[in-house]
Amino acid sequence: MFSIKTSKGSVPFTRFVGPFINGRFQPTFSSTPAKRQLLNPSTEELLETVHEAGPEDVDHAVQCARAALKGPWKAFTGRQRRNLLLDIAQTIEKNMWKLAVLEAACGKPINEAKLDIEECIECFRYFAGHADKLHGQGFATEDGHKSYTVRKPIGVCGLITSFNYPLLLATWKIAPALASGNTIILKPAPQTPLSSLMLGELIAEHTNLPEGVFNVLPGGEAVGAAIVNHKGINKCSFTGSGNVGRKVMAGAANSNLKPITLELGGKSPLIVFADADLDQAVEDVFGAIFSNMGQNCCAGSRLYLESGIEDKFLEKLKARAEQAKIGDTLDEAYNFGALVDRVQFERVMNFIENAKQDGQKLLTGGKRHGTKGYFIEPTIFTNVPETCTLAKDEVFGPVLSVMKPFTSIEEVLERANATPYGLSSGVWTKNLSKAEQCIQELETGLTWVNCYNMCSAHLPFGGVKESGFGKDLGTEALNEYTTVKAVTMRV
Repeated sequence: MFSIKTSKGSVPFTRFVGPFINGRFQPTFSSTPAKRQLLNPSTEELLETVHEAGPEDVDHAVQCARAALKGPWKAFTGRQRRNLLLDIAQTIEKNMWKLAVLEAACGKPINEAKLDIEECIECFRYFAGHADKLHGQGFATEDGHKSYTVRKPIGVCGLITSFNYPLLLATWKIAPALASGNTIILKPAPQTPLSSLMLGELIAEHTNLPEGVFNVLPGGEAVGAAIVNHKGINKCSFTGSGNVGRKVMAGAANSNLKPITLELGGKSPLIVFADADLDQAVEDVFGAIFSNMGQNCCAGSRLYLESGIEDKFLEKLKARAEQAKIGDTLDEAYNFGALVDRVQFERVMNFIENAKQDGQKLLTGGKRHGTKGYFIEPTIFTNVPETCTLAKDEVFGPVLSVMKPFTSIEEVLERANATPYGLSSGVWTKNLSKAEQCIQELETGLTWVNCYNMCSAHLPFGGVKESGFGKDLGTEALNEYTTVKAVTMRV
């Protein structure tokens, strides 16, 4: 047993002794076993030591997952899968506090972590509603032939997630994959595997999911590469950086041409017109860039303000940023947490220091908070040139680039689209015509108008251009985890 101290007292956990395969924790099969020490990023103290998987464990998990596909899982009806997903949702709900604590111990403010777990519950419930409704289409008999389609699970799915929303991003992939009748090998980010490992334990203890259907392999690049390149895996869904996404694409192509879904980075533009509700826009912009300390692929990191409102808007935004309560993520008194680890902390600080050296104007922040923990103040640079590294590269931290003001909608749309990324965008205006023009012309997979970061299980999530392809969430996600067979029969 180990425990995590919170402002409400200590929370006990069982130790996660190794990879979770075939319904239980197992010692690794790796010939070179590795252990990873996880630090609490708020205190830099040891949180837990995780026994990581290796490529041999991937082979073992694939064998178990393929056996499950041919075993009792194959016999599960859509109604049984529906009930299973509802049972998983209920199990998560009963253990919400413990799961939120595990997420918060990795740097996320506890109140944000609770909201994430609530979204996990809703995601399982949403896809439970689809599990008994997956079907093909029938066509009218023509020339003595009957035609129809059959929708089938794609097979063994390798799911690879990033550290910023550990359980939520995993759920976005697990729920549609299970609803469609697939088996799963999940590789959580090496920095944040604990909530995913606990989910495996909870599912095994409290549901009737057959052994081998859901497997969790904590580990680093070697495990991810083994999943992507394994010929026994039929589908790979990846959330992470563009550089790794390219490796996933190459590995899938070089192995068995498995289909992939890529949800990659972003450099999302926020456009505020002069007619917007400025107070609401300030609050939304703050959340767009500083939610989860900027560790968000949708982070609104480029702000475009219409000429004439910049002084008033930035005065309000600066005051809002300086109201953030930075501190221990396990204490509900704080609402702004730490970056996930020292590597990420140093990476973001390098962006900030380089911007200062390049002469970028700092409005607020720009420093480490305190002397212990990986805390960085909410940071805002103003009048950032389009060619500046800060304006072009994904920082993945609490750093906002306020671009030079714009004077026309045509100008701002051209500037907003001048990036290889295309994940999300935000627009604030009371003018419906302006909003609709932005919606149609912004080259992003998601656009929010007069709000931001509103993700719902029923809406597809995914980007365009170098932000990836394929969808998590929505009915579109079911297409990622199923195949359609066309049938023609002489009658």
